[in-house]
Amino acid sequence: MKVVLSIAGSDSGAGAGIQADLKMFSALGVYGCTAITAITAQNTKHVAKIFEISPSIVEQQIRSVMTDMRPNAIKLGMVYSTPIIEAVYRSVKKNSKKIPIVLDPILAAGTGAKLLRTEAYKSFVSKLIPLSTLITPNRSEAEKLADTIIKTENDTIEAAKKIRKLGAENVLIKGGHFVSAEVTDLLLDARSNITKFTNPRLEIKEIHGSGCNFSSAVAAYLAKDIVLSEACRMANEYVHASIRYSLKIGKGLPIANPFSSIYHEANKYRILIELQQAVEYLCALDRFYILIPETQTNFAYALSNAVHVSDIAAVRGRIIKVENTAAPASYVKFGASSHVASALIAYMSVNPDFRCAINLRFDCRIVDVCKSLFFISSYDRAQEPKKIKRREGSSIAWGILAALSKNRFAEVIYHKGDIGKEPMITLFGRNPTEVVNKISAILKNYEAV
Repeated sequence: MKVVLSIAGSDSGAGAGIQADLKMFSALGVYGCTAITAITAQNTKHVAKIFEISPSIVEQQIRSVMTDMRPNAIKLGMVYSTPIIEAVYRSVKKNSKKIPIVLDPILAAGTGAKLLRTEAYKSFVSKLIPLSTLITPNRSEAEKLADTIIKTENDTIEAAKKIRKLGAENVLIKGGHFVSAEVTDLLLDARSNITKFTNPRLEIKEIHGSGCNFSSAVAAYLAKDIVLSEACRMANEYVHASIRYSLKIGKGLPIANPFSSIYHEANKYRILIELQQAVEYLCALDRFYILIPETQTNFAYALSNAVHVSDIAAVRGRIIKVENTAAPASYVKFGASSHVASALIAYMSVNPDFRCAINLRFDCRIVDVCKSLFFISSYDRAQEPKKIKRREGSSIAWGILAALSKNRFAEVIYHKGDIGKEPMITLFGRNPTEVVNKISAILKNYEAV
């Protein structure tokens, strides 16, 4: 197993620092070792106090790891003072050409507290930057290191060049603190090649631990012998997910979640299995085919934090009517539904525990049965605002929210159609089993009507 050594500060809130690094190392399948440089008393709102570790103890921690569990990569985070910087320098200098070193130039916490003493800055620049295989400043850190103002992409490139002249082999300036619709990290490598990594900006103004997550992710990938540019790309994608699915634990900043991708993939697998079983049960129900509309039926199941149709599993090709039976046209997969998935996302914005939906044929008798069994609501597509109609993909969400505004607890929502639009019933449930049970109840009562 590959080993990564993190030399950094301890965060009592566990959102950044050593604790965040260890989480990321575990998430990416490398063994994390630590040398703690300082103990901070902090939470998501502020840093209350900093206790500096003795430089000799810092040096001994590093030596203990290096002589027994030789790391495949080193991540440098909070170093705080000149004596600690010198201790770190002495401890890793002789291995700096053999082991990749990722330097996260932590000058201040996201909450604003200074994490590098003013008098230690010159030592930081002269001692540690020349040791780094990669340095990963954010905008404000890059401006400080390059002694410049960064406003444009050209400014970013020039700042990266100036930082590389300080001795760093490669420079990546993170784009999270720029004001733009997209976030672009810019890598200037040892050969002066420029590579950009771009993601859509998430609706999060500030987050705790994302910088630590990124640098530790790059270190983990470098430890696995992945080339630098690819390590940066993979770290960029992984950390984007950790920010997207961040945790609101305290009263201050949300915390980046390095385990989000693991949970995400595990949940996706569970959802596919549950939905596939439910589709089989559904199609085996006697006379289910009578509930299938002309446009056929889809059965959708969402991740708990679904925000896009790609977060929702459904039947590829829908469930179709075949004479007097029903059968799935294909297998279940994420992103296989547009209409039902859009309805489900809108519904979950009001009732997040209801993560499953299915569309059914509109029939007044079916509606009457639903009224006798469930909370029900409806919307009139003729009342849909023109600006909504003009916006591709907005009609369904508008209709679901309009119906929920009349009855937020509605488990069944229907509309009577419009020009070129088939009338439809959509039934919601907490999970696939609940939806199948509701369908079974509808069929039993429909026969009695």
